[in-house]
Amino acid sequence: MNITRRSFAKYSAAGFLGLSLTDLYGCTAGSVFNSILTWIPIGISAIQGIVTLLDGLVPPQASAIITLVNAAFASLSATVTEYENDTNPADKVTILAKIHTILADIVSNFQSFLNALNLGNNPIEAIVIGLANIILAALAGFINQLPTTNIATSVSYKLDGKNISVTPKYYKSVAQFKSDYNTFANSHGHSEMDIK
Repeated sequence: MNITRRSFAKYSAAGFLGLSLTDLYGCTAGSVFNSILTWIPIGISAIQGIVTLLDGLVPPQASAIITLVNAAFASLSATVTEYENDTNPADKVTILAKIHTILADIVSNFQSFLNALNLGNNPIEAIVIGLANIILAALAGFINQLPTTNIATSVSYKLDGKNISVTPKYYKSVAQFKSDYNTFANSHGHSEMDIK
């Protein structure tokens, strides 16, 4: 094959464009996966903070749901690590679909936990709603940042018959999440819940 100056320029431009798109996609995808892995232990602590706050108010079926949430977090960590280490594009598509499913399961199970609570007129309800919103916003934010997400995830749940909608928020760092969570807990007199 003879390559002329014109065809060389054309192939070079296409190659650089392809390389740039690959690098850009890799950086964006890599950063969301790193963010998820870094956030998982913080997310577990944040949910445990709510469970601890509700001491004695969590019905048995809700406690069982938290066990499912924690197991899903462990599975998420292993699956994200598998995705990052796999170099086969076909495998990555399958693993990515699994990551989507696990994140959706965590959201669904945490919603079920909240739906199972019966706090009545207990003033603790406002704190639970505020902290749950921050956690669910983070989870939905991660889902929306994953490659191949075509539809933005919106999240809502019920607590004591109230419908509550959550706006997704992508936390690029755990410091941002901790700041939102701790600020809300402190503003409601619960500095003991601070995530360190």
